[in-house]
Amino acid sequence: MTRWKFVNSLSLGLLILEKLTVAKSSFSLSEISKIVDAPKTTIFRLLKTLCELDYLKYDIQNRKYSLGVKVIFLDHLFLQNLEIREIARPYLERLSQEWDKGVNLLMLDKVEMVYVDRAKVHNIRDLNVNVGRRISLHNTAAGRAVLAYLDKEKLLKIISEIEKDPKISLQIGKNGNKLLRVLHEVRANGFAICDEEHTRGVRAIAVPIFTPEGVNYAINMVVASELVSIGELRKEYGPNLIKAGNEVSKAMGYYGRT
Repeated sequence: MTRWKFVNSLSLGLLILEKLTVAKSSFSLSEISKIVDAPKTTIFRLLKTLCELDYLKYDIQNRKYSLGVKVIFLDHLFLQNLEIREIARPYLERLSQEWDKGVNLLMLDKVEMVYVDRAKVHNIRDLNVNVGRRISLHNTAAGRAVLAYLDKEKLLKIISEIEKDPKISLQIGKNGNKLLRVLHEVRANGFAICDEEHTRGVRAIAVPIFTPEGVNYAINMVVASELVSIGELRKEYGPNLIKAGNEVSKAMGYYGRT
């Protein structure tokens, strides 16, 4: 059995961030050294590292350290994720009960989508999708629903990243041309559909969720192909998902789409 080792420097760095976050103030090297009860030489190296990574910032004039943009961003992201789960939950449950199928909330994380919440049903035919599961962007309904509405610069950056994988590059075409045509159709329809492209025997439909910061979330429904046809996804499920997506987006403070 492999024994893990406690990483003192990591623990001390996190303690510094914790103390500054709680205090909501700035401190000098000496003050931080006293607060966490550690030598100045050790603390100085940690502070320099945290500043380099933008977790802290250093004011040259008063020689004090305070929280950096990275911590503020993470805090904002956490609160936003918590908020959208609370807001989206009633819509997930309503659609799930109406359709007797699981309905999910996903979040964009770099070049993947992550399941962050799910309304389950007690149905033996319901597909088992766990919160925390990661899926690809290019060949999933949720991924395409988000990609279709990203600003051009961010979209092209993601395409350049995922096409480094030869298999994905073949699927999305040179410079993502095949994928871009699919995304154009997604924008025209207002929803994205995946027809066994990610998993054999599985279809999915998804819509984007917008916030004032942009489009980083999607609602999807995943179903066995034998249960729901593409036509049914388009005509019966699509309009209701679009409506729910717009309502969640408005509840998040976004009024750019109707």
